[in-house]
This record gives sequence, structure tokens and C-alpha cells, in this order.
Amino acid sequence: MLSTEHNMAADSPQYQWLKRDLESVNRTLTPWLVVEMHRPMYDKYQKDDAVAVVVIQYEIEDLLYEYNVDLVLSAHFHAYLRTCDGLFRGKCDNGGPMHITVGTGGAPLDGGTHAASSPWIVKYDGTHWGVGKASVLDASTLHWEFVVVGGDVEDEVTISRSR
Repeated sequence: MLSTEHNMAADSPQYQWLKRDLESVNRTLTPWLVVEMHRPMYDKYQKDDAVAVVVIQYEIEDLLYEYNVDLVLSAHFHAYLRTCDGLFRGKCDNGGPMHITVGTGGAPLDGGTHAASSPWIVKYDGTHWGVGKASVLDASTLHWEFVVVGGDVEDEVTISRSR
């Protein structure tokens, strides 16, 4: 879990902690790497895009790529957004993680109007309250669901990795 409200530069304590933590993971024992942060790295909500690009992407995207992080979870915005898999430097299927924003606790507050169009947005929902559910099926398969109030699955995806 990272604080997107604090320094993430390479010489910061947070960055150094993240680097040490990612280096220490034994992928045989811990095959899935999930990073969580308050603000999304990929958001395309026009009011906050500068924080995502100038701060978060610039400071830690290469580190997440280097250590093969599988999934990045975030919130901040009152909506649900799922990117393509392998998102790195704005391109899909480029070796990076999938990014999922689940900030739907206040879905009606943003009214679903802030998301800009982008080729890496696979699913966007700015109207439902809901929760995310990750199920690790095995060392190579993780299943993700966005479950809205009432129990319906509004979005789901299976992430597969060769281990």
C-alpha cells in the first residue's frame, strides 16, 4: 500500500521501501504481486490527470514494470475503471500490470462524468456502488469481479500469467 500523497521520488523513503519490498518477494512462494495506492496511476479524469502522469507514473511505473507487478488497485475517484492488461507507458500488452480503480463508495458524487476516452480503458462505471473481489485460483490465474450493490457482477476479468 502506497501513499500517493507523499514523496515517491527515487530518493524518498517510500520509494526505497517499495523497491526493497518488491526485491524481497519470492515469486515461487508469492506468485501474485498486487500494489495498492490511493490515487490511480492511470485515471484520465481530467481534473487530476497531472498527479497521475507527472507524479505517480513518472516516479514508480518503471519500478512496477521491473518487478512484474500484476495488478494495481486504487480509488480516489468515485467510479470503477479497469484498464487493459499489460499497461505500461500508456500502451496495452506492453508488460505492465492491469490497473483497477474501485472508488465507488461515493459513486453518485462524481456523477460518472469525469472519465475521458482512452484506448486503454476497458470498462468504466460511474453510476454504481460496488466492491471489488479478487480470487486467486492458482499461481497463474487471478479472477477479478466488480460486484455492485444487490450482488450482480458488473465487470469481471481473468488475469493469466505464465509462471
